[in-house]
Amino acid sequence: MYYAKVIGKIVSTAKYKGLMGKKIQIIQPVDMETGKNAGSFLVALDVTSSSINDLVGYEDGTEATWAFDGEDVPTDATIVSIIDNVNLRK
Repeated sequence: MYYAKVIGKIVSTAKYKGLMGKKIQIIQPVDMETGKNAGSFLVALDVTSSSINDLVGYEDGTEATWAFDGEDVPTDATIVSIIDNVNLRK
């Protein structure tokens, strides 16, 4: 699992049938140790009902489709958790 902050949302009236009813978010990967941005933003499907500014966990690649359990959903990234609290020991 990777970590990111939700920075925006996408609204689309014309979609591939496998994306119908799916929420699409824009996420910015973050380094959990420093809290700084870690790379370019991504477009991700959301199965958690996250909101802008939420810290989330996401999967990419083949694992991104597992959240949809057999549905034909074309995605490279999927938000699978909302992170409420982070505790790091150094």
